[in-house]
Amino acid sequence: MRGQCMAGGTAMARSGSEDTLARGSFVRVLRAEALKSRHGAPVRLAIVLALPFPLLAAFVALSVPQFGLSYSPWNYWYALLMPVSITLIAATVANADARLGNHTLLSSGVSLHLAWCAKVAWCLALLLLSNLVVFAVYAVMSLVVTQGAAMLAVALALTVMGSWMIPVTHFLTMRVGMLAGVFVPLAVQLALSLGWSVVPFWPACPPAATIVLPTAFLPVLPS
Repeated sequence: MRGQCMAGGTAMARSGSEDTLARGSFVRVLRAEALKSRHGAPVRLAIVLALPFPLLAAFVALSVPQFGLSYSPWNYWYALLMPVSITLIAATVANADARLGNHTLLSSGVSLHLAWCAKVAWCLALLLLSNLVVFAVYAVMSLVVTQGAAMLAVALALTVMGSWMIPVTHFLTMRVGMLAGVFVPLAVQLALSLGWSVVPFWPACPPAATIVLPTAFLPVLPS
């Protein structure tokens, strides 16, 4: 009986140490992924592609104050430019190793599953960064032009709703190629989001929810 208890305790301790090691390995791989593209195209894409529409709203609000702060450009961001940004960022991150046949990952001893999870997490962080950039511009303008909305909730909701595109883009980029990784999820997102009215139950369809859900927080129509 004592031997069984000791064996059980040893197994639990080993399982706990393996879980701790796995978490530590994931953090290291995620940090490496971030360092690899911190000064590269993914971060620049996340910031630059998020700026045009909110800056347009800021320009109009400051140039023609009587019109107030328009939230329609935010609508154009998540309906049109955000899907493009997601697929380009995710495909670029995935293609960095896929074009080399993942030899760099395999030679470093990192499992492909762990590397894939780290890439998805890093792209999700960049998607959140893009939405926070849009939020930041509108938040600053809301101080200048008094008009409130639950803007942070929109940024977080859009990050969650758009996250499905990241693993799909990674899978297609690594298995088929970068063109498929970019255009297939982009086409699905645009088709289902712009055709949200024919989706029977939009909360179960992330592309349709991307268009409809923000209308609960912003004074815009799903379009």
